[in-house]
Order: sequence, then C-alpha cells, then structure tokens
Amino acid sequence: MKKLDEITKRMPSELNDFYRQKIEFIKRSIENYFPKDIDNAFIERISGQSTLYSPDLAGIYQTIFQPTQEYLDRGGKVLRPVLVALCLEAYGARIEDFEPVFGAIEVMEDSSIMMDDYIDNSLTRRGGPCGHIAYGYPMANISSCTAFALSHYLFYNNELNLPEDKALVLLDRIAWEHIQMAFGQIEELYWTQSNVGSITVEQYLQETVARCAFLTFRGPMRYAGILADAPAGDIKTLERIGEYLLVGYHLKGDNLDMSPDSPEWGKVAGEDITTGRRTLLINYLLQSATPEERDKIEAIICSRTDDEEKKKVVYELVLKYNIFSKTKDLAAEYNMLAKQEIDKLNVSDEFKVLFHQFADYATARRSL
Repeated sequence: MKKLDEITKRMPSELNDFYRQKIEFIKRSIENYFPKDIDNAFIERISGQSTLYSPDLAGIYQTIFQPTQEYLDRGGKVLRPVLVALCLEAYGARIEDFEPVFGAIEVMEDSSIMMDDYIDNSLTRRGGPCGHIAYGYPMANISSCTAFALSHYLFYNNELNLPEDKALVLLDRIAWEHIQMAFGQIEELYWTQSNVGSITVEQYLQETVARCAFLTFRGPMRYAGILADAPAGDIKTLERIGEYLLVGYHLKGDNLDMSPDSPEWGKVAGEDITTGRRTLLINYLLQSATPEERDKIEAIICSRTDDEEKKKVVYELVLKYNIFSKTKDLAAEYNMLAKQEIDKLNVSDEFKVLFHQFADYATARRSL
C-alpha cells in the first residue's frame, strides 16, 4: 500500500481513483501472462507449435524468465496498461475481454528497460541491481530480447480470437513500430558514442518519438483503439496524443534525471551525464554557455564520469542558465498539444477528463 500511495500521490483525483480500481486486475494479468512457473504446455502455447524436443524448463526459466521477472516483481507505475484500460473503456469495451493485453504491454515495457539499462551501463533500477549487474550481460541480453518477443505472442498467435483483418492490422502496426524504434535507437547511440553536440531541437524530438513513442504511449493507445473498434479518425488522433505525451514525458524525465524531485544537489542523479547522453537539456545548456563553459561541459559529458563533483559543475550551470525552465516549458507545450487532440476524441466528457489528467501526470506531476 505504501508504494501505491507513493505512485498515486501526485495523480489528480479522478485518475487516482481509476488507477486504484484497475491496478489489481492489471497485476493479475501480468502474472498470468509471464508466469513464475512454466511447463511444456506453456512453451508450446507461446511458440505456437509443439516442441520438437524435451525442453530444459529450469534452464529456460532461469535464462529467459527470471531476469525479466525481477523487474516485474519490483513493480513500476504500470502507466501503459492503465492507459490501455482507459482507452478501452472510453470506447465502450470491457477490459475483462482483453485481459492478456495488460500483461503483454507491461512485459514489453520491462524487457525494453532492461535493454536500456545494459546499453547505458546503468547500475540500479527500481531499488535493485540492473539485469546485467545481477546476471551478467549475456543473460540480461537473452532475457530482455526474448521477453520482448514474448510480449507479442498474444498478437502473433491471435489468442484474442480477433477477426483476421483486425489481427493483421495489429501485426502490421507492430512491425512498423519495431522498425521506427530501431532507427531511433541507432540515432541515439550514434549521437552518444560519437559525442555529437550540435543536435537541433527538431532532430532530438524526431529521434525521441521514433525510439520511444511505441513503448510509452503511442503503442498502447493505438493497440487499445484498434481492439475497441474506435473510429479510424480517432485511432489517428490517439497516435498523435501518444506522441505528444511521450515528448512531454521524456522531457520531464530528463529534468528528473538531473534533479529528482528536488533542486538540492544531494539528490541529483545525473545518469545521463555518466552515459554521455546528448539530451535536449544538455544541448540547451551548450547553446547558452560561454565557449569556456562549453569546453568544460563537453569534457565532462565525453568522459562518461560518475564523479559527483564533476556532475555538480554541469548541474550548477544548468541552474545558472535556467535550463530546467526551458525543458519544462517545452514539456508544457506538448501537454497542451495532447489536450487539444484529446478534446477531438469521440468519447464522453468523463473520459476526456481522465485523459487530461493522465497528460498532466505524465508530463508535469509525476516523480521518479
């Protein structure tokens, strides 16, 4: 209950109530979709065919399931499944009719953040060691990649018994999203590894949407809209809302990385500095700083340092040039764009209020 209270304490009242009403259902879906005990029947089900050998169930579980299961057990905010529930009910669908979707969406999320963790060489996630720290890079890689693939067996095997045309539309969208995500990830890695310091706002936003929109809000909203038989125009609108929310969410996350819920240096994380990531916050800072300060910032970013005093230098320059306000203002712009699109949806005012409150929480009110 303490963790639930912590997650929901910054949520507007109606969204808080909606979240609390759905959370136990979502947790059951996750447990059913990605179980802690597996058998031959489960392996055959998720692979869509009979096994040609006698599988080593203990080995499969320890290698594929256990590292990802630790992320699931620690529990995140499960915002994506909550958003799926919101979209489904907004268009008159019963969430009980789509129970496996919620587990699939959360497994997709948690397996992908394990990938991010070993790409960034992060140390901790949700209060515990990252997958590559606890299990080594090979195990983290095979678990995250395989679990990410398994997050889609629901759709590949059409376990919802959807009409063929609807099932094919979902698979088409999934394939498209995977390609976009790969291109975005390649760009982000190239900018980081090559120490590119001249990224425009437009380039950054394009890369962010390509890399992250699928896994945050566009994917869940698009899937839910298709499943709930939302009007074709509304599905396009849901996709735009997902993209706008992603940008605001991401910018909020960049600020939280450097100053988690506090302007005091003692709580600064600065993992983006340690990984050398070229965030928009860093690029805004490079544009504002003097030539001497830019050289200092570049040297610190390129060194991939975890030295607190060096990170503090960057942090104090961020404060000097009021960079937090710039990224906060841009996040607010995308929050407003999302709300303008929400108002176009063919849903009741009750659900428009919930969508608005979700936008506020994702882009402005949430904490780490």
